[in-house]
Amino acid sequence: MNVNAQKDKIIDGFDEAAAKELFANDARFMLQCQMASLIIDTFLAGVLLLQVISYFTYQRNDKLFTKAVVLWCSLWSFTITCYYWVYMSYLFVDSYGLWLPWLEVRWLAMMPLFDVLCVCAVQSFFAYRAYLLVRRNKFVYAIIMALILAAAGGGIGVTIVFGSQPSLLGADKSGPTLITWTATTTAADVLIAACILWGLLKSKSGWAHTDRMVTRLIRLTFEAQLPPTFLALAYVIEWSQTPSSLLGAVFQALQSKAYTVGLLFTLNARLSFTVNTTDTKSGGALQVYAMTDRKPTQLEVTVQQETYIHDDVYAKNNNNQVKSSKGHVAKSDSLSDYDDNSHTVGHENGSRARLTFPEAMAKSCN
Repeated sequence: MNVNAQKDKIIDGFDEAAAKELFANDARFMLQCQMASLIIDTFLAGVLLLQVISYFTYQRNDKLFTKAVVLWCSLWSFTITCYYWVYMSYLFVDSYGLWLPWLEVRWLAMMPLFDVLCVCAVQSFFAYRAYLLVRRNKFVYAIIMALILAAAGGGIGVTIVFGSQPSLLGADKSGPTLITWTATTTAADVLIAACILWGLLKSKSGWAHTDRMVTRLIRLTFEAQLPPTFLALAYVIEWSQTPSSLLGAVFQALQSKAYTVGLLFTLNARLSFTVNTTDTKSGGALQVYAMTDRKPTQLEVTVQQETYIHDDVYAKNNNNQVKSSKGHVAKSDSLSDYDDNSHTVGHENGSRARLTFPEAMAKSCN
């Protein structure tokens, strides 16, 4: 791209010198926002890639509808990451050292449309799950789908309204559509989470195992639903304060990843809930990843019993001498250095070291 042509370009009455003066005080903050968006989005793309590989490796027999939702949302999430890298390349490589391209809206205006294509699919999937848990209540399901469609309309409206502005400074003109988008998205998330929690709490049966399972599912629901909901709230709060700031682009860039990662997190968590009756009774830990066909490791103790016969020669000689002598003291074959019985050492039960004999002790006692 011709840098000189960029310098001569005029956007909303601003040339390069005017744009540089406009962003002089906020230059550091703007760079931090853009780099934070790029780094966090790329990191989440790596997390999502591992989740997708894990899903298609261990859940190949899942329903076709579920696999279609996973594939659709994952492809759009990776597309957004690639799009963001191209945008950063345009700002920091093609337009290096220039501030006028930061006023352009054509790149940022497409982000809400990409988010809608990804987020609405995830919300529709969870809406159907909530519909099943509230005993197929069509009224609740209709309200949730109406909110999702309103959010889709708001996101498309942001793309149209914001994209028609001459520069970034006209971001406040897209206020009604943006508030509609974020508010209905948040409302749909809250209603979906409430329905899922209500259905799970009604599923408690009083059995310890079932109640523990329900508690884990409730915790899983919060872990998957809360991050994107908080992102949507943070986005609308930030925009209401500083509509033309690039801080909102950080929340917007992370929205699709938060929903898709939450979806894959929920689906992959089903593996840990799979209970094999045989493995459970054996008491071993269930193998989930990479060793699904392997039998659970069990603690085995092998006991070997060996019998030894100890022939005590000294004990035999002792018994023979006691029976044959009857008052006659035989000469000791003890380990003592003395042959005279007067030097023997007396103990109550005789010496196992053969220092003396029992009859010698009897004489010494008399």
